[in-house]
Amino acid sequence: MVEQGATPSVSGVRRRMLAAARALTTPLLPDDYIELMNPMWTTRELRGEIVDIRPETEDTSTIVIRPSAKWLGHWPGQYLRIGVEIDGRRHWRAYSLTSDPNHPDGLISVTVKHVPEGKLSPYFTRKAEIGTMVFLGGVEGEFRLPYPRPEKLLFISAGSGITPVWAMLRDLAESGALGDAKHVHCCTGPDDFIFGETLRALCEGTDGYDLSEHH
Repeated sequence: MVEQGATPSVSGVRRRMLAAARALTTPLLPDDYIELMNPMWTTRELRGEIVDIRPETEDTSTIVIRPSAKWLGHWPGQYLRIGVEIDGRRHWRAYSLTSDPNHPDGLISVTVKHVPEGKLSPYFTRKAEIGTMVFLGGVEGEFRLPYPRPEKLLFISAGSGITPVWAMLRDLAESGALGDAKHVHCCTGPDDFIFGETLRALCEGTDGYDLSEHH
């Protein structure tokens, strides 16, 4: 079975109009014509357009994506499957979401570390450009903050494993709930600490967050 993107969030009126149009255009469907004008307009599956690429370290970049339909949200710590067509084949990988779940512009982001022998990470860190289209799967994952929040939290991360932890820490900081959190992070060196500059500043300016780096 070929994996496809998630179903976009489309209004009921638009879906009824498309259903009526399908009866008139079979065997071709309205989406076939729509995609010729703009692939991002399709209602078959959720897609996204890369709108920004931000270097985080020498080998890691944050990929900012504008979904083709309203983003239905996620919990900090969850991940998203992203598909890319390379040499005529669609490849999928899962990446932790590093964007604010309530981004005012509805943008989402993933942060990708370059793996030379990988298929998608070299694409995102070396080849992808602003305007590149990607396919977006559903949001998944149970690694997220518990509710109710415990009084004390311990985070342990290493390398690119910082990405879901970063999403949780930012959410705690923005909601004023970073009361007593210990964070141990391991990486090869200070310059390889993804989001290191921001988290060091958070540690210096927040009494409730204690960061311990190990290189």
